[in-house]
Amino acid sequence: MAAPWSALFSAIPWSDVIAHAPTVAKGARKLWQKVGKHHTNEAETPTAPAATDPDSRFGAIDARLTELEARQQDSAELLAALAAQNAELVRAAEALRRRVQILGGGLLLLAVAFVASLFR
Repeated sequence: MAAPWSALFSAIPWSDVIAHAPTVAKGARKLWQKVGKHHTNEAETPTAPAATDPDSRFGAIDARLTELEARQQDSAELLAALAAQNAELVRAAEALRRRVQILGGGLLLLAVAFVASLFR
């Protein structure tokens, strides 16, 4: 049994979706800027030459590790926000499914009652 799109979309908690949208968009923009900046920096500066001293190489590796950890944390926060939104949408879809089942059962009862009233 197919439900009209308007009925499906009317049951989605749009206030929650809209309330979380700026957070998700901000996190995605921040993550995209960091990834874009990293790719331009990587293209401009080649890898450290092997002739540099080990201390400077260790410092560069440590700085890159710190940057990667920060980027991973940003990605985790963004994924958590997306997962929360996804959970809300799943809950709304589940509520819609239950409503459709109840309405289908009610419609079936009405149809049976109508057919029974025709044969009386």
